[in-house]
Amino acid sequence: MALAALCFAGFLVMVLAQVFYRYFGVSMIFSEDGARLLNIYAVFLGLVMVVHAEGDVRIDLIDRFVLTGPRSLAALRLAYALIMLVLLAAIATGAFLLMRSNWGLSLPAITFLHQGHIYLAPFLGSLLSIFVLVEKLRQGLLALAAAQPPKYPEAPQ
Repeated sequence: MALAALCFAGFLVMVLAQVFYRYFGVSMIFSEDGARLLNIYAVFLGLVMVVHAEGDVRIDLIDRFVLTGPRSLAALRLAYALIMLVLLAAIATGAFLLMRSNWGLSLPAITFLHQGHIYLAPFLGSLLSIFVLVEKLRQGLLALAAAQPPKYPEAPQ
C-alpha cells in the first residue's frame, strides 16, 4: 500500500511540476512518460490491496438472494474469488506477453526505461493479487468444510 501511495504521490508531483514549469515556459519532456508510468504502477499496486480488502465492485443483490446460511455465504465468496482469479490470470498473461514483446523499445522521453516497464505494472499487480486470492480460496475452502463463514476483513463502506 505504501508503494502504491508513493507512486501516486510521484504521479501528482510530476503533473503539478509539469503545469508549474509550463507557466514559466519551461518544458519537462520526461514528465509525460514519468507521470503515465507512475499512474499505472499506482493503480496496479493498489489493486493488490483492493483484492486483499475485498473492495471490489460487487452486486450485492446476488448476496441477498443466496444468503441463507454461513455455508452459502462461503460458497458464494469462493465463486467470486474463482471468477476474479480467472480474470486476473488473463490480465497477467496478456501483460506478460505485451511486456516481453515491448521490452526492447525505449520510452520516448525516458530512454533508460523500456515500454515493457509499462506492462510490468499490470503483470506484477495481477500476479500478486492472484497470490492473495489463492490464500483467500484456501481459507474459504476450509471455512466451507467447517460450515463457518470465512473471516475476511470488512470492506470499507
